[in-house]
Amino acid sequence: MTQDNRTRRRVLQVGSGAAIAGLAGCTDFLSDDEDDEDDEDGDPSNESDGGNGGNGGNGDDPNGEDEKDEIEEPKGVLDPVPTPDDPKSAFPIAGTGDAPVTIKLFGTWKSTETSEFMLEEFTELLEKHVKEGEVDLEVHAVASLHGAALHGDDGERLARAGLAVWDHDPGQFWTFVECIAINIDLEEEWATPKRLEHVAEKADVDDPKTVYDAASGDAYQEELDETIDEVEKMDVDDVPRVSVDDTVYSPTDETDELYAAIEAAVEKET
Repeated sequence: MTQDNRTRRRVLQVGSGAAIAGLAGCTDFLSDDEDDEDDEDGDPSNESDGGNGGNGGNGDDPNGEDEKDEIEEPKGVLDPVPTPDDPKSAFPIAGTGDAPVTIKLFGTWKSTETSEFMLEEFTELLEKHVKEGEVDLEVHAVASLHGAALHGDDGERLARAGLAVWDHDPGQFWTFVECIAINIDLEEEWATPKRLEHVAEKADVDDPKTVYDAASGDAYQEELDETIDEVEKMDVDDVPRVSVDDTVYSPTDETDELYAAIEAAVEKET
């Protein structure tokens, strides 16, 4: 990590203290090296098990107790993230939806590495470009990479659940993101359809049953396939990654390069 990046992160941590305090100790929703190490060790939490995971056919535990009371409510840390008034994109957007520059974030919901981006670097991007209407950030949840499922069935269920929230109640998408982040368990299969429905309820998502239905079925397969096509076309070899004008950057390891590319794209278009 360069000195510039270390300085940038210290400044962002001071400037976004409320966000970091609100999500202290939280996981985020993209993949990291620890997940890769787990895969190599044969961790069953990162392997697909055909949808059962030792539970019911759709992943729910038929003998489990109601988990709703176990879900912690979001604190509103991500409420300031703007969303389009009338979203046209099939994928979640941070921004107006018609900004001159669109960048894309590729990752998974179940990981730790992107906390640096979401709680530090994302703050700068949000304040400097997204809220000013210059940049839209389009979010793509990657359910598999190089033909292998990421985080077993959890990865795909979370991807479908997020798309369902965006489809039915986009104004609550970022609250849903926060609620997942502060509750998710990385060590075991966690994202059962019923639990995701409870998360949607805690996040005040309209009609949480749509989240349950999406997570327990094959909804939004076209969007999942489109994401995989983009990942393969741009030769994305790991997540998280951010693309600017079809050039891919690591948002944590290539921070300066990423922001220079965003600045150049904004200058070109505006």
